[in-house]
Formats: sequence, structure tokens, C-alpha cells
Amino acid sequence: MIPGSSIRPTRRGLLGSAAALSLAGAAAPAAAQNLRGTTVVFASWGGSYQEAQKACYCDPFAAETGARVVQDGPMNVARFRTMIESGTPDWDVADITIDFLHAGVPDNLFERIDTSLVDTSRIDPRFVHEYGIGCIAWSYNLAFNGRAYRAGAEPKTWADLFDLRRFPGKRTLSNNPVATLEVALMADGVAPDKLYPLDVDRAFRKLDSIKAQTIFWTTNSQSQQLFVDEEVNLGLILNGRAYDAARKGADIALSWEQNIQSIDYLVVPRGSRNKAAAMRLIDTMTKADNQAKLANMIAYAPTNPAAFAAIDPKISPWLSTEPDNARKGFVINAEYWRDNQRRLLERWTAWKLA
Repeated sequence: MIPGSSIRPTRRGLLGSAAALSLAGAAAPAAAQNLRGTTVVFASWGGSYQEAQKACYCDPFAAETGARVVQDGPMNVARFRTMIESGTPDWDVADITIDFLHAGVPDNLFERIDTSLVDTSRIDPRFVHEYGIGCIAWSYNLAFNGRAYRAGAEPKTWADLFDLRRFPGKRTLSNNPVATLEVALMADGVAPDKLYPLDVDRAFRKLDSIKAQTIFWTTNSQSQQLFVDEEVNLGLILNGRAYDAARKGADIALSWEQNIQSIDYLVVPRGSRNKAAAMRLIDTMTKADNQAKLANMIAYAPTNPAAFAAIDPKISPWLSTEPDNARKGFVINAEYWRDNQRRLLERWTAWKLA
């Protein structure tokens, strides 16, 4: 989900059911061992999300094992690829989006998940991959400043985001073609079930119409801060970041119309020098109580179905897996981005510079 911290260490189908999976007969992870003296570098998206991950996952893991967990980030596809190519990755565990998981597997970027150390039976089977374990379900949403619009005249759809006459002023989008191209096409009248393969030329033409009025955020923390500081009145944000901004006092609201749903995965970069410890950290991140604590902090839904029982009911309206929210959206086509991500990132960069 979705990118903020800049700490530099020395070594560097969607969820809908809350029914618990049976663990009967499942192989338990290997017995805990003392990892004192071991340093594991965890890379994620920074800001409030990574702070929650540290509190709910990394700190308990360190207390249990004696390992030191160093935080790094923000997650960046180009940086990830460069460190793998160097043969000495700085990171041991990384939180990545599903599109990058699918794009990275053919390029041999990740270690295979060691199921003797990671209890995959806890996780909804849809989110267990040979090279990654799903950790959160989330969505891209249209957000808006609640004070900027009178009741009944709030922006509701992606078409409203592109309507400079009815909704003038600065807006925000992600500095990334993933989801942004889908948003542009829906704003231009393409139905969600007709999006793929994306009409890229049409999407960029639509984006041209608001480019001069758009602030493109590069990290999820930045997207949140743009709303907190009221630099923008509407735009694209992740549901959990909007929740965190609202929790901290920002007057921000979400539309769930045409929300784009996705999953983040935990991976071990190929060549990690602490692979076994990295796998054990991932195992800690699959436990129901830990995932429930994170959901209660930042409103990203768990991938361990047993965690739903411990989620505060006040959080449910902010979750992409809440049934009414899920019905209004769709799941991003990760296979499309697997095949087209590199090409469209290059085109995106050229468009931004033009």
C-alpha cells in the first residue's frame, strides 16, 4: 500500500469473507530460536502505515526473538530492482503491491516463501503466493475536503475529479500509472468491467485535461499531508491513509464509488543475507491478533480471516472489504500490470516531463 519514511540503515479475486480458516492439520512453523545479534531490515511505505507495522509486527517479533528490526523505505520498484541486480540487497523483508509481485516473479526478484517457517494456513488461500504472503487489503479512493463542498454537492465519482468547472482548484493523483490510468479512463466514461486492456492513449489524453491543476504525490504520507494541509480539495488516496488523516483531525471524507481494490504482499528480496529470520518476521505478520491490531490502527483489512473478529466495529465503514464498499469497487488487474508495468512506467515518466 501505497510510500513515506526515508530512514537509511547501515545495511539495507478480493477479501470479502470474515470466516476463520481451520488450522486443523496445518504444519506449525519451526520452533522459535534465539535471533539475538541478528538484524532484519524491513522496508515499507513509511508514515502512519509503517509506524503501525512496527508497533504490531516488528516490535513483538524483536521482543520474542531478540532480533533487531531496522525500518527503511519508502518502498520503490526501481530501487528494489537495482539492489537485486547488485547482488547485495539492503532489505530482508519488503511490503510490495500485488502488481509488483506479479511483475517481479518472472524476473526472479524474490525468495520462495519457506513454509517450514511461515504458517501459510492462517492466510486466506487467495493471498498465499509461492513468493509472497498477502498482508493487507486496501483500496484507491476519491477523497475530498468535507468543508470545501456543501451537502449534496460533494464529488462522488472519478469524473468529478476531472471536472474543473464544478470542482475548481488543486487536486491530487499518484505519481504512478498504476491505478491512475484506470481512474482517467473511468472519468472518461469507461465502465470498470471494460477497462482492460487499458486504452493508454485515451487515458493520457484525459490526464492532459487536469495535468496543470494536479499535484502528483510520490509517497502515501505525502498524499495524506496534502489533505491535512488543505493544499488540495479532492483527489486519489488510499483508504487507510484517509482514515488516519480523519483520526488525526482532518476534515476528509471518502467516496467508495468505483474504488480500486488491491492487496499488499510481504516478500523476501532475492539474496537476503538473513533469509530465515526474514521468513520468521513474515510469520509474525500473519498472526490474527497482530493483523487485527494493525487494522484498528490504520483501517487496512487483514488477510487472516480470524483477525476480523477483533476489529473495532467503528473501523468497518473505512475498510475496502466491508460488503457495501466492496460491491462498489473492483479488483485491480495485476496480470495486466505484470505484463505492462515497465513499459507504462517509462511512458508515464516521459509524459510527466513533457
